[in-house]
Amino acid sequence: MPLKPFYFGRSPRPLYGVLHEARGARRRPGVVICPPFGQEALRAHRSLRELASRLADAGVPALRFDYGGSGDSAGEPEDARLEGWVEDALAAVEEMREGTGEPRVALAGLRLGASVAALAAQRGEGVDVDALVLWEPVVDGAAHLAGLRAAHAAWMRDHAPGALLSADEVLGFPLPRALADDLAGLRLDRLEAVPARRALVVASEDEERPPLWAGAAAVERRTVPPLPVWLHAEGMSRVLVPGALLEGIVAWIGGGTA
Repeated sequence: MPLKPFYFGRSPRPLYGVLHEARGARRRPGVVICPPFGQEALRAHRSLRELASRLADAGVPALRFDYGGSGDSAGEPEDARLEGWVEDALAAVEEMREGTGEPRVALAGLRLGASVAALAAQRGEGVDVDALVLWEPVVDGAAHLAGLRAAHAAWMRDHAPGALLSADEVLGFPLPRALADDLAGLRLDRLEAVPARRALVVASEDEERPPLWAGAAAVERRTVPPLPVWLHAEGMSRVLVPGALLEGIVAWIGGGTA
């Protein structure tokens, strides 16, 4: 399958992306995939890569990318801001639109990446978002931030007892104060309107609380068994790839009116 690694976006701060080109005739608008943050992005990398590969096999081009200051993109991790990540997602959307010649685009994200995808869909002026996939979205940013810090504290107790905890780091990744403030103020449930023609929210049990866009006809919800591909509860070497769930997302994106 053709993979196209490249840099895009503003030249002083280029973003790194990998385009999974559609196999055969293109069936749907391209999909921009927004990753989670920090350790969750590392653990979920294989699953998101597999999602992009399966989309391409189904005739849907998919673009994975790194936020500025992360992965292979330019920028400093200490400068990370939620708004900057949203702008990065919009830059990826524009790259997909230019590459396909299709004004419509789809956005998909996991965990905090799902929040970024939803915010980008809402803020992108003139962007025709055909479909939006939110996989275990972070609805309450303050709760997410507390969970990250609790996980970091637990890891430090187990692996570096007695060491001082830093508020500017979580599980080996910088957490600048400005980004922490951004996360503390994130409430995805305050988005009143669905920022896409149709949306799919995938959550395990009661993870999505409160429900997004309750009663909206454009929103489909799917409850799945807990599949925390962004965690490593049974060891650093364990990687989960939920094939059935990924196939369901691919089939949903490929559905609808072309």
